[in-house]
Amino acid sequence: MSAAVNIGPEIGADRVRMINRSVRCFVFGIMGAVPCFGLSMAGLAFKLFRQVAEEAGERVNLIPLHICTISLVIAGAFTPFEYPGTLMIYGVAMITLQILFLREQYLRNTPAEWNPGRHLAYLGIGLANAGFLLSAAVALWIIYLINHS
Repeated sequence: MSAAVNIGPEIGADRVRMINRSVRCFVFGIMGAVPCFGLSMAGLAFKLFRQVAEEAGERVNLIPLHICTISLVIAGAFTPFEYPGTLMIYGVAMITLQILFLREQYLRNTPAEWNPGRHLAYLGIGLANAGFLLSAAVALWIIYLINHS
């Protein structure tokens, strides 16, 4: 005589897909952290993050993150190479703002549906954003080396 064991509430296919997308967002974020070669993976990490947030019913606004990234790249492109300290201070300030912004988004947003992989999605876009910044830094460094050789 066998009895069915009920472990807990049924997990739907939608929740499994959402958890898988969260983990994939993290993995793509790790691959996206590689400068230049990981740009396409970083883009996929951001796409998966938007899908996870939409499925979980989480209201996420990443515009301040993108504004900080763009302002840092523009500052790096237009700051004279004779003043690297100024750019370094601005870069540390912008990266700190981005980290604080993602942390506040994570702590303040409450998704409608629970997602145990939610923290992985946030780490994934943080790493993907770092990949974008590192790629821009490599490109600017190459331009600097070409102009000063």
